[in-house]
Amino acid sequence: MKRTRDGESEPAAAEDGSPGPSDSGGAPAGGSGASRVGATVRGALARLPSAEMYERSYMHRDWVTHVLVTRTDFVATASRDGQLKFWKKMPRGIEFVKHFRAHMKPFAGLAASPDGSLLASTSADRGLKVFDVLAFDMIAWIKLDFTPGVCEWVGGAGAGAHANASSRTLLAVADADSPEVRLLDAASGEGTPLHTVRVHSAPVLLLRFSPAFGAVVSADARGVLEYWSATEPFGLPADGNRLSAAGELQPHVPLRDE
Repeated sequence: MKRTRDGESEPAAAEDGSPGPSDSGGAPAGGSGASRVGATVRGALARLPSAEMYERSYMHRDWVTHVLVTRTDFVATASRDGQLKFWKKMPRGIEFVKHFRAHMKPFAGLAASPDGSLLASTSADRGLKVFDVLAFDMIAWIKLDFTPGVCEWVGGAGAGAHANASSRTLLAVADADSPEVRLLDAASGEGTPLHTVRVHSAPVLLLRFSPAFGAVVSADARGVLEYWSATEPFGLPADGNRLSAAGELQPHVPLRDE
C-alpha cells in the first residue's frame, strides 16, 4: 500500500506479475481514492478466466516415460509405475479413452505398428503385451524367458517394395542383457522367437523401422549404429554392403564403410 497526497490509500502494483490496475479502466484522475480502488477491483475481476474449464491436466500418478502418436490419431502414454493410457487426438487437444494397468515394473519399450492398428509394450517384469488400438483391447500377453528392452514392429505390408509374399509384421524385441534382438510373432500371442538378429556387440537401446527401405536401424550401448533387413533372412544386407557408425554423442559422428 502507499499513501496519496490527500491521505487515501491505494494498492501497490503487483510484484508477482499478476493482473494489476489498468490505466484505461479506472475512474477519472480527479475522482476519490475509493473510486480508483473500486475501478481497480472491477478491472481485475473482469480479467479473471470465466470459462467453464481453462486448464487441462493429462494426469499420470508417476513420471511419464513414453509418449507416441499412431497413424490412426491415437496417443499412448506410459508411466514409470506400469500404467498405460490411450487418448484420442482431436481437432483441439486430446480426449481420454482407456487406462490399462499394463505392467508391474517400469516400461522398457512402447511401439506402434506402421499402420497404427497395434501397440506393443515391454517391461522389466519380462512381460510383453499387445493391444488393438482401434478396439482399445489387449489381445496378447506373453511372458518372455529373457528381460526385454526396447521394441519395434518391423516388416509386413509396411516394408513396401522390399516385402515378399511371406512377409508379415513381426515385433523386434531387444534383449536387455545381451546384444541380441529377437523377432516374435507377437500379434498371435506366440512368445517363441522366430529369428534372432546378431549384428551388435552391446545391448541395443534403440530400434527404428523404415518402411520405405524395408530396413531397421538399431543403436547399441556402445554408440554403434547398424542397419539390417526387416524381411527374411533378416540380418545385414545380402549385397555385402555394410554401414556402421560409431561415436560418443558428438555433434559429428564419424562413419566407416566396412
